[in-house]
Amino acid sequence: MNQIYYPLSYKNSVNRWLVTDTLEEQKSFKPITMDFTGDLNRWLTEGFAIFENPNRKVFIDAEKNEKKEKIDLTDVCPGKSLTVGSTTYEWNLHFPWNNKKIEKSGFWQKPTLLKTWAVTTIRSTKLQKASFKLFTCGNVVLWINGEKVLQFSPYTRNEEKSIQFEALLHEGNNEFLVLFEDLAERDALYYFQLDYLGHDELEMVLPIGEANPNDIYLLEEALSNAYFPSDVVKSGDINLIFENPLIQALNMECNLKTVWWGEKREFIRSVTPGSKSVLLGKAEDIGMANALLKLSIWYHSVVIQKDIFIQVYPESLVPANVPESILERKQEALSLIADHGNNNMHRAYALAKTGRQLDLVESIVRDTLHVINERFDCSDFYYNQLFRFWIDFRDSQLFDDSFWEECKQAILNYRYWFDEPGDDVMWYFSENHALLFHTCEFLAGQLFPNELFINANILGEVHAEKAKSRLVHWFEKYNRELLAEWNSSYYIPINLMGFLAIYDLVNDEELKNLSKKALDDTFRLMAINSYKGYLSCSQGRIYEKDLKGNYNNATTSLLWIAYGKGNLNNSTYATVSLCVSDYQPPNYNAYISLDPEESIIFKNHQGPDNFVDLYTFKNSYGLLSSAVEYRPGHRGYSEHVIHSIVSPEAVIWINHPGEEAELGTGRPSFWAGNGILPKVDQYQDIAIVHYNIDPLNDIAYTHAYFPIAAFEQTEITNNWIFGKKGDSYVALYAKNGIEQQTKGQNQNREFISRGRENTWIIRNSNVLQFADFSQFKESVLKAEIIEIQEEFKFNDPIHGVVQSSWQGPFIVDGEVQLNRNQKIEGVIEKWSLIRN
Repeated sequence: MNQIYYPLSYKNSVNRWLVTDTLEEQKSFKPITMDFTGDLNRWLTEGFAIFENPNRKVFIDAEKNEKKEKIDLTDVCPGKSLTVGSTTYEWNLHFPWNNKKIEKSGFWQKPTLLKTWAVTTIRSTKLQKASFKLFTCGNVVLWINGEKVLQFSPYTRNEEKSIQFEALLHEGNNEFLVLFEDLAERDALYYFQLDYLGHDELEMVLPIGEANPNDIYLLEEALSNAYFPSDVVKSGDINLIFENPLIQALNMECNLKTVWWGEKREFIRSVTPGSKSVLLGKAEDIGMANALLKLSIWYHSVVIQKDIFIQVYPESLVPANVPESILERKQEALSLIADHGNNNMHRAYALAKTGRQLDLVESIVRDTLHVINERFDCSDFYYNQLFRFWIDFRDSQLFDDSFWEECKQAILNYRYWFDEPGDDVMWYFSENHALLFHTCEFLAGQLFPNELFINANILGEVHAEKAKSRLVHWFEKYNRELLAEWNSSYYIPINLMGFLAIYDLVNDEELKNLSKKALDDTFRLMAINSYKGYLSCSQGRIYEKDLKGNYNNATTSLLWIAYGKGNLNNSTYATVSLCVSDYQPPNYNAYISLDPEESIIFKNHQGPDNFVDLYTFKNSYGLLSSAVEYRPGHRGYSEHVIHSIVSPEAVIWINHPGEEAELGTGRPSFWAGNGILPKVDQYQDIAIVHYNIDPLNDIAYTHAYFPIAAFEQTEITNNWIFGKKGDSYVALYAKNGIEQQTKGQNQNREFISRGRENTWIIRNSNVLQFADFSQFKESVLKAEIIEIQEEFKFNDPIHGVVQSSWQGPFIVDGEVQLNRNQKIEGVIEKWSLIRN
């Protein structure tokens, strides 16, 4: 049997293992209620642990009494099976792709026990005691050379804990066996990490069957370097740049997943020796998707897998001309979703409304009823549309009575809030979920006022009364704070689903008026903070797919329907409801369609206790947006605090990675959010971003997303990157210097700046400020930069001296900028562009 070797040195992770598939066992507990008072949004800044499911303690108490037995390791090799009890696993060779963790994180809609085994061999040149540090959220049991060394069981949901220990290593091979476990509750960080703290060089040794280790090294490097020329494909071929390093052809399996609830597609492509790229298909065949693509290569019994992102937006599916009237745009959007939307409850409604594929409608609705009856997490995202479906089609004779009885029973049996008994892991603790749960509760009670709702053991009319009180409280909080997840391109459509359901379906005038105001306010926020119909700005909660996926984001389609800007796509959240509602957003065209010489600034604050001050500058050439001085130096979550856009593809941002694994599951992740939040100061079209990263944080660099392929011209000079798109210009600077990523999926997109203390500049500009791109570059490069201790000064060619520091005031041309303590409704300033 062949073996493969990897070095292990001081402070590096033991990241080469054979790992089994994960046992997933759904768990049932006694239905219980939860009790919580206070701000539902606290977890965004304080962490998940403040909302612990009481059944988790029941699970942990039972687990403490379970003896953990090691497994037989006589036949361990990639492709070989392991049977434990009645469950059979398969061993797979793990490839880390910059992830220090052995990670199986994911999303589970029901409480699910997870168990995974991992084994590796560590070779030592002598008998020695070696120090290690173990990290996990769940439970880890470690055996070395057959002896149980430790069992570490913090079981802290999504909150990492660690322990340091010493282990005796024999001269030669030492067998490390790990069992890691946890109870998954919706999004679960499920992993362990083992760091080596010794100073002697060691080696990790793994069996690989008949595979040639040199070929494995070559294939791993080739897949590591695979990339798409652009993160966006709008027509024609989708080519993955990948070179087969072997002398024989390879098969590459591609598993495409749109969103975690979306459809999956699988296809296999043959890769010939010496090829430079792989044709995955046509954009028109893949369809609209912000897609996570899992690439798999088989070589003997070894499978090498890696994820990569691509946004596919086939323009040919969308009519070229934008209808003048909102009614026509609504009809066109509804038709597109009926034909091309994801198979969820919203598309089912669109199909029924347009009289298409009624068999598919019934199938999708029954799938949704299963999700509702099982109380899957995020079922409220789809359940809300069931009420519109019932109201519009119950008396249509399209479906038989037994079908409607199934719908009714699902409504009568649902759990509408955490103070009702249940053992599910539905997430109630965010503004978007709370709104939808309360909306569904009101509509259910309104629909069946005299029916007994079994889970709460109350009549529907009582549900409606409770829901009204909750909704009034929700809107009161909204009117005081707007959104904790400010300007979120992903979560605003979730809120709009609730607003539209209340506006259209609720029979209470007070609630209708509250929802109408919230709808108007939300479209105002979107209009102001969008650039030409793309809500691409600082956001309180964001994911990488939404940062990069402007063409396919739901807010893009919503703005297209409302104002004819942006573009139409197949997103269903809120879009279907808006298409069939008689609600028409106010005329905010003055905020969307700016004259060539017009600029606007919008300052407002949002969130609990008005915890974030926001600043957006835009004109017809671009938008620059930030969360001003938002919790600098604190650990971040998914907040996106600095953002520039000059086209749907030419977007730029800076962040401190929350993890080094590209396309990992962390919140914050590699591109979305910040491991440590910066201090951001902004004045009009320039922002200064200071980082001061905690010495205990593993990641000692910051980086910028700057997609070269999205610009017509770019230039990298000294510490600056310049980009031109049409008549729009952008400059990006890092005090500690900039390294262009030249390998892998982020090549020609990622620019890295080393160091824990750093200062970045983002500068938007245009042809009215500078006659051409060359003049812009020359003027910026000539501008004086002065650093005196913590003070950072940039002598901007337009604005004069811009002075900023980690703790000091923000001063522009001698005037202190007061960008804090804004109003909820915000302040809008308009004026003509300043010229050079």
